[in-house]
Amino acid sequence: MNEYFNAKIKELSERVNNALNEYFNAKIEEARRISVNHYEYYSKLKDFVLRGGKRLRPVSLIMAYKGIKGVIDEGVVRASLCVELLHNSSLIHDDIMDRDEYRRGEPTFHALYREWYRRVKAELNEHFGVSMGILGGDSLFNMGFEILSNAPFHPSLVIRSLNHYVEAYRELVDGMILDMMLPLLPSASEEDYMLMVSLKTGALFEKSIAIGATLAGGSELQVSKLSEYAQLAAQAFQVRDDVLGLFGGEEVGKPIGSDLREGKRTLIVIKALEGATQDDRIKLQRLLGKRDLTIQEVEEAKRIIISTGALNYAQAKALKLVEAAKQKLKEAKPPLNKEAEAFFIELTDFFIERSY
Repeated sequence: MNEYFNAKIKELSERVNNALNEYFNAKIEEARRISVNHYEYYSKLKDFVLRGGKRLRPVSLIMAYKGIKGVIDEGVVRASLCVELLHNSSLIHDDIMDRDEYRRGEPTFHALYREWYRRVKAELNEHFGVSMGILGGDSLFNMGFEILSNAPFHPSLVIRSLNHYVEAYRELVDGMILDMMLPLLPSASEEDYMLMVSLKTGALFEKSIAIGATLAGGSELQVSKLSEYAQLAAQAFQVRDDVLGLFGGEEVGKPIGSDLREGKRTLIVIKALEGATQDDRIKLQRLLGKRDLTIQEVEEAKRIIISTGALNYAQAKALKLVEAAKQKLKEAKPPLNKEAEAFFIELTDFFIERSY
């Protein structure tokens, strides 16, 4: 990543974090008036959201706004929180579905409340933790909607942006349904996987950028081309993420091989199953979904994926998606602000070069 890109990410993510902190502090004070349990609940939500992350969705929303408007104001920074809250809403629910215990190196939201119950009642209650996790995700979705609906822009722009927001959540849920169902198919295809990714991963990134462009009063062509760019870039991000989930390190944020343990049909798994010998295909199928997968078994799965060329295929696929995304940026009319265009080009390169 070049110095400009690093500096811009740092600058805008700090502004987003400051706005998140201010927003949550107000919510926590409101909750204090209800009960101590509500105070703790909103405090836990704040801690979960502010644990870390580069804030790429709100930062991209802000830069899409700048790409058309030419400036960044506090109104769009505040509005950008909506997509970060929506993203974290989906993470809390995703952690429940995947039965994950850690997120960004700390306990997941439902795990926090499961342990809270254990301390209060001196007994384990998995259902309580899951229930509070569902509520936590719902609260964050509602907060994002509240922030965007009160954004200081012309009502017509806000309404169009809210349409993008609810579409993002609908598509995200549709993608999560596909993600759950793919392991149950007799054989999932690359097309099945790419559809799932375009919904589960692509939708929110696409709508983040569409919201920024819409609030800036962008033309229909500008919003459309930025949306197409975002979809392709997000797909490249997910393909790379799946590779890192198996071939990266623990700094990725989840245990190596967790996708295998969940039986996820990622692109590298799909292509490996297609190209493996009969013996290797049987071995890989037996490993998929095995919750107590050992390090040795993870290494065996990696061997099969490499030997079939699936790893190289996925890496080449990500590169093609990035190049297609960059082309969409050039098709936006009127052209984007040069600084914003350079930022988005660098962002796509980061998506496929990152190691975490």
